[in-house]
Amino acid sequence: MKRRSAMLLGAALASLSGCSNATLPLPSAPIPSAAPSTTSSASPDAATPVPSRPAATLSPDDAFLDKVPGSLRLMTYNVNWDSIFPDDDPLNHELRAFDREDSFRRILRAIRPDIVCLQEINYFRKDRELADFMERLLGAPEGEVWQVAHVADDVIATRFELREEGYELVTGSILTNLDQAAALVDLPDERYGPTDLYLICSHFKSGGSPDDIRLRLRQADVIMAHVRDFETPGEHLDLPDVTPFVILGDFNAYATEPARHLETLFEGDIYDEQRYGVDLNPDWDGTELQDARPSHNGLEIRYFTWRDDSGPFIPGALDRVIFSDSVMTLRNAFVLNTRLLTDEALAAHGLERDDVLLDPASGNYDHFPVVVDFSMGSTP
Repeated sequence: MKRRSAMLLGAALASLSGCSNATLPLPSAPIPSAAPSTTSSASPDAATPVPSRPAATLSPDDAFLDKVPGSLRLMTYNVNWDSIFPDDDPLNHELRAFDREDSFRRILRAIRPDIVCLQEINYFRKDRELADFMERLLGAPEGEVWQVAHVADDVIATRFELREEGYELVTGSILTNLDQAAALVDLPDERYGPTDLYLICSHFKSGGSPDDIRLRLRQADVIMAHVRDFETPGEHLDLPDVTPFVILGDFNAYATEPARHLETLFEGDIYDEQRYGVDLNPDWDGTELQDARPSHNGLEIRYFTWRDDSGPFIPGALDRVIFSDSVMTLRNAFVLNTRLLTDEALAAHGLERDDVLLDPASGNYDHFPVVVDFSMGSTP
């Protein structure tokens, strides 16, 4: 097992920690935010056309929303147990307590992702129904339909061909908490070249008990053992050499503890080597994987992806995007914060100021949408 004396994250991220098991109090002064506005309660029907983004609307305030031409856009979002579905949906999880159907629709249409990783979606929802749900919200170009891979509460959705069978994460255990969604996205050659993208959409165990921490370590070990498997000929899965891959989702990475599972994911530092094998250098070129480090609206000031002002815990960068930078290039990364946008930017993109709130009535937050744009291939 590898050892290192320095903390994994730099000081900028280490100071932005927190979550449900944190022990540090919130700062006495609240983080500044723009004044709230009234959120519309209108809900579209299935026949509502998907509006296109207005041309020539980008300004320094909203330029981060523009996808780099030729890049691939990914979004990860812990939506808080089925909050994005209609209130009367019979498949809503028993923990559903909030209604963000309208705000999710607006966020999705403003971001227009090619691939989405969602967490806290009811396990009983069917893939085809989830794909139809995404298509109602976003539509798809002619000849494309949304496809979904759904494992536990993790969902991968994309408008490209999705290959799940044979690409699933191998857990080697009966523990369902080790399951994560994994699939190969068959990218269109004419747009992205001959390479495809392998994706692991994750939701790590929350909580601060010793058992919670051990489970996060084991979840990370399973993922790294899987990376070793698909990079090495034989066993369960062999990806073509230098296939780009991304591990993203809610990692519950609290800086009030060492967040040792992050070290495993970045460095390939296996915690339980007896069960999951020796350490590895996880990128194709024998180096570490990289953290996209998205900031709020691309301003490089705030990096937290979770916030809850109703409790004593400081905001934290719980959600991450980790990628193989030897074979793909990060072009853009941001945490969408509608509370910081100008009125003009909100109107141009069909957003409302409270869209990133979990509960506009109380002003409470939860997780924020995290967005990254990649181009295939390394930086020259």
